[in-house]
This record gives sequence, structure tokens and C-alpha cells, in this order.
Amino acid sequence: MSIKSNWETLYQNAVHKNFPALESVPGVIVGFHSTIDGLKRVIPEEIERILSEDPTLEEEVIRRLGTIPSEIRTPADLLVGLASSLQNGKALQLMIREKATYEWVMQHLGYDEIRMGGTSGNMANSLAPLPLPKILAYANPLTREQAELFVDSANLFVINQTGDLEHPHTAWQGEGIYAIHWIFEYPKGLKLTIGDTVLTSPRANRFIAAWNPVNNKLQIEANFAKHLPGLLDEFSHFIVSGFHILSETYPDGTTWLDYLRPVARFLRETKKTHAHLQFHYEFASIASSAIRQGIIDHILPTVDSLGLNEVELCAILRDQDEQKLARDIETHTSMAAVLRGLERLADRTGLRRIQLHDLGYYLALVDAEFTDGEKCRDGMLFAATLAASRSTIGKVGSYEDILAGLDVPLADKTTERLTALAEELGSPSFIETGIGSKNGRHVVFVPTKVVAKPVLTVGLGDLISSSSLILG
Repeated sequence: MSIKSNWETLYQNAVHKNFPALESVPGVIVGFHSTIDGLKRVIPEEIERILSEDPTLEEEVIRRLGTIPSEIRTPADLLVGLASSLQNGKALQLMIREKATYEWVMQHLGYDEIRMGGTSGNMANSLAPLPLPKILAYANPLTREQAELFVDSANLFVINQTGDLEHPHTAWQGEGIYAIHWIFEYPKGLKLTIGDTVLTSPRANRFIAAWNPVNNKLQIEANFAKHLPGLLDEFSHFIVSGFHILSETYPDGTTWLDYLRPVARFLRETKKTHAHLQFHYEFASIASSAIRQGIIDHILPTVDSLGLNEVELCAILRDQDEQKLARDIETHTSMAAVLRGLERLADRTGLRRIQLHDLGYYLALVDAEFTDGEKCRDGMLFAATLAASRSTIGKVGSYEDILAGLDVPLADKTTERLTALAEELGSPSFIETGIGSKNGRHVVFVPTKVVAKPVLTVGLGDLISSSSLILG
């Protein structure tokens, strides 16, 4: 049997086995970040016209090309960040900190359509079509506009004002849009001219510019914090994210640490009193090295599992003075280097499970006592099928829609990546199974299915990590 045929068989078996298995998962909590996304497809002529009409802005953007701002305070910051993401084909998210810049983006670029946004909202909507008994989403503030973006599914809940579980469509309070995250999506091969430089995107991806003053301090809404403990026995998994919306400093003199510590304490106390819960932290693009280090110091020691992508792994490694290892991952696409990077992170944090998702593959490093290798692999295969289906049709649909994800071809370099890891682990069978071991940990690799022209890429990492964790 060829490598391709072998993996197609593994895919089919994993999907048929895992879809009904979701019914036995008690429930999943997703917090702390649901918002509204303004989807905007990048049109080069529109960006070029904006620059030509403002020579001062154009001059600054030209001068700063190749850099990445830590946050967005000016229109130039936004355009420089967009140019960097597009030129490298790498996902990037930055926070908009100034209201005047938020208004400039709304006036000059606007959005094509509004969709659910935020890690919690994306996970909730993507998981809801699956046969999971119960999903609890965090949304603050839950206005009518935000509530309407949640899917109409009977297994989806928020905590209402009396502390009960209720569907968002009937639990909302008030009206208005108080936060919006712009998703600037671009296809592979898009060309953007800035001055004398022509930027060409090497792959389809997106740049996210987020305006979210309501949740900027990541303070858990009081009603949610008050009533959640009484509901936790009904759930098995708690997935947290949204920490990328923190600022290093605030006008009132406080810092990110003043708000990260209370959230970390809330998670520690929750885990202490409800040991049955599996906690997962989903990383996101965080420009501040101080906040990234804070996540490592205060959040990761509390959770069991971490999900991240290659860009986020390299940023963390650089924070740990692992410059060469980060370069090896970025410049050589070395699977051995990626594995070493995950090992360094696991050793540093004590995490029991780390899953990296990148275009073309997922790689997990899991303590042998946490789960078995086959279960982990099959969960990742199911997640990859979900991601392929969603990329094709723009949503998680019916079981038949999910099965259609199996028809998407495997990624290029599948054989090379499997062979490289098999050699690194000294395990020839790894090519066929994707399961190996090293230093008391399972090493699990899955070649993914890649959609040539994805309809939607936003939230894919959220879907991949959440569905993988629940099943594996």
C-alpha cells in the first residue's frame, strides 16, 4: 500500500469512528473571547489608492516596510502590519489601540461582511454542528448584534443574568457593536505595490486588526465568574484564549500583569476544585514578548494542553533565547527542528500536551500518561477533515459535508516530512502510523489536507485545536 493510500485509509477510519464518539463528551466550555469580525478581502488597488492620496502616509509605510509594529496606533501601523503579513504569507494579529485609527479603518476600508469572531465564538459555532451534548460560550457584552452571530443550535449556551444556561439568541442584553476585529484576507499570488516594491503573497492567509476596548483588560465578566462554578460538573473540557487583546500598559497606570494574574488565579482555583476538567490554552499572535512570557509563567503551568502555530512557536522560542532553533524552523522547514522546539517548550512549562498546526501538517507532543498515541492521532485526523471541509464550504456542516473533506488531497511534502521524523525518532513504522515516542512522550504527526482555494481561513486554528483535544 502506498503512503498516500495508507493515510487515506487512516483518515476514513478516524472520521467514521470519532463522529459518533462526540456524543459521549459531557460538555465543552470556551472562553474568554467572542467578538464581531469584519471580513475584508484585500484589494491592492484600494490600498494603493489610499497611499497615493496621502503622500505622507505612503512615505512612512515605504520607510517601515519589513518591520512589524507591536500594536496599531496609527493608519501607518495598520498598513505596515498588513504588508508584512502579506509579504511573508504569515497570519498576524495586532490590536488597534486608538479610537481615531479605528474610525480611519472604518471610513477608508470598511468591511465586506460581518461574521462571528473571537476564539470562543469561532470555537462555539464550529463545534455546535457536531453531536456534542453541551457547549458553553463566553461572550461579553452579549448584545443583540453579537448574539445573532451564534448559530441556531440546541446544544449551544451562554450563562444568562440569573445564572442559568440559555441560548444566546434569547439571552442577549442591549444593542450595539462595541468591538470589531477586521480580518484582511488575501489569496496566494496577490500583488501589492508600495512605492517601488511589489509584494507578492506566497500563500493565502490573513491579517487581523482588532478593536476591542470592552475586553482589552481581559476581566472576566462578573455574572459569568459568579455562576460558572455551580455548572462545572456538567462539563469535561475548558478551552481558554483571548489573551492577545491585552495591552502592555493602560492610561490608568495599570499593566497587563494586573489583569493576567486574576485570570490565572481563576483558572487555578477552578482546576483545583474541579480536577476532572481538561484545560487547554489556545495561543494567538501576541506581539508583546512581555505578555507572551506572562502566558508562559502564569497560564501554561495551570493548563494541561496548548495549541499554537509555527509563527507562535518561533516567537516563544525567541523569548527563550532559542534564536537558532527558531531560524531553523522558519528557514529550513525542518521537522526535526519543529519537534525540538516543542520539546523545549514542554520541558520549560511542564505541559502534558502540545499540538502545533501549520499548513500541511499537525504535530503533537503528548505525555504517555495523558492519552495514547492512536487516540491522539485519530482526533487530529478528524480535526483535519473538519478543517478541510470548512475551508471548502465556509462552515462546519452536516455529516455528509464533513465526509466531503476526505476528498481533499493530502498536502505536498507529506512523504518527506514523515520520513524526516521517522529518521529523527529511529522508527521506520512512523511513516505508516504517524506515532512514535521520545523521552516518555508520544510524538504524533498527521499530514493534513490542503484546500487550494479556501473559502474561509479565519478560525481554522481554533477549530483544529478544539476538536483535536476533545477527541484525543
